[in-house]
Amino acid sequence: MLKRLSAILLTATLIFLSVPTSDVFASSVRINNKPVSYTKESGSPFLDQSNRAQVPFRSTMEAYGCTVSWDPVSQEAIAVKGDTTVAVPIGENYIYKNGVQIPNDTTAQIKDNRTYLPIRSVLEAFGANVSWNPLTETVIVSTDDLTSFMTVHFLDVGQADSIFIDYGDYEILVDGGNNSDGDYVVNYIKPYVDGDIELVVATHAHEDHVGGLDNVISAFQVDQIIYSGETSTTEAFQDFFNAATSEPNCTIAGDSDLTIDMGDGAQFKILEMGDGYRDSNENSVVSMIDYHDIEVLLMGDLETTVEKNHLSQFSDIDVLKVGHHGSRTATSQEFLDVVKPEVSIISAGIDNKYLLPNADVISRLLAMNSSVYGTFRSGNIVMTTDGYAYSFNTDINLTANDAAAIGMPSQSTSLSGIAISSGSAVTEKEACYIGNSSTKKFHTLSCDAGAKIADRNVIYFKTREDAVNGGYVPCKICNP
Repeated sequence: MLKRLSAILLTATLIFLSVPTSDVFASSVRINNKPVSYTKESGSPFLDQSNRAQVPFRSTMEAYGCTVSWDPVSQEAIAVKGDTTVAVPIGENYIYKNGVQIPNDTTAQIKDNRTYLPIRSVLEAFGANVSWNPLTETVIVSTDDLTSFMTVHFLDVGQADSIFIDYGDYEILVDGGNNSDGDYVVNYIKPYVDGDIELVVATHAHEDHVGGLDNVISAFQVDQIIYSGETSTTEAFQDFFNAATSEPNCTIAGDSDLTIDMGDGAQFKILEMGDGYRDSNENSVVSMIDYHDIEVLLMGDLETTVEKNHLSQFSDIDVLKVGHHGSRTATSQEFLDVVKPEVSIISAGIDNKYLLPNADVISRLLAMNSSVYGTFRSGNIVMTTDGYAYSFNTDINLTANDAAAIGMPSQSTSLSGIAISSGSAVTEKEACYIGNSSTKKFHTLSCDAGAKIADRNVIYFKTREDAVNGGYVPCKICNP
């Protein structure tokens, strides 16, 4: 697993290669996932004074499939592949592609009687995609077109979820937001859809996940639909289910352990968490993108109880779509200790009535050294990956002051650990009891019923006497 890649500058077009300064870096250039072999005679890659990767000319370009030569008169290294000729003058801040001068921010060099070229500018002139993995100090080169890149779009659908995965001509949609989001989701994904949508996943029956899916199914041919297996009498679910069962040439099934091959090393996995829970959130379909070295875990609204019962099914990942919009009833510390996300995405609506995300959840994620992004701050969040490195279109990191997705984050008052809805000044760390301001019951902190209290109804108490004096009655399950 490649860890701590969140600062990689990778886009689906041109990638500006810039790496920490050093005299030499470990041998690593990979072209189409195959390492380039460098020897003592050929020389080894290094970083120049402009902080750019310089690589041995002949070894690298021949590995790329070029015919190479040297013009002693013009002092140019020349590489030819197909109908493209790239000439690289020594010591000049430009190169030539088919005779057209292209500016460059560094120069080719002769070092120890060997010719070295700036790999980014030269290979991009041939149409390659170039990225940098700082952990393994590897230049990653792909000669494929942009279908080798996967984009994962975390749509800004307010207090709801919708995630679109685009991998060449293979598309997956996980949830479709609320009823009112249907047209937006359709219009957003339309430019990316090549023919059919291969898979639609409805994580569970709640409107904020299935609401817009009937619009999507109506607008596109959908080949396969997976849902939690739970039904509901709500209008939103019925609209989705009627559209799903009426879709021609489409298979529909409840979730179970499943691996779907997306092609070229990419897989989409369903992780079965069990069914038949009373709470629809606990029946959420959990899925994972597994693309070479990169893993993205999508949790739906799965709750803490189910997380903890299935820890053995989780593993170290790169990106986490945080469960239940950052609610305190999901994303337990035990779960985070297993998955260790580098980047965490929270989908929530600005000034939502549920006071999500929860400050303690944000704090737990930050304590894991995870970069935390929220749709309510960044809008649509787009991840781009070639399976070995990744980047995001945002660098707006959430802090505990972004709890409850208030219109403007407080820069002076930390909300971490405080039950905002109750006005209580008792934090979760200080508390011995938790109360529900709606039912007026209080519980021990370990009580399952207490763990399910909505964030907006949470209040903490230091002592049993404080709870009773506040008008709260003890839970009959945990007997606090």
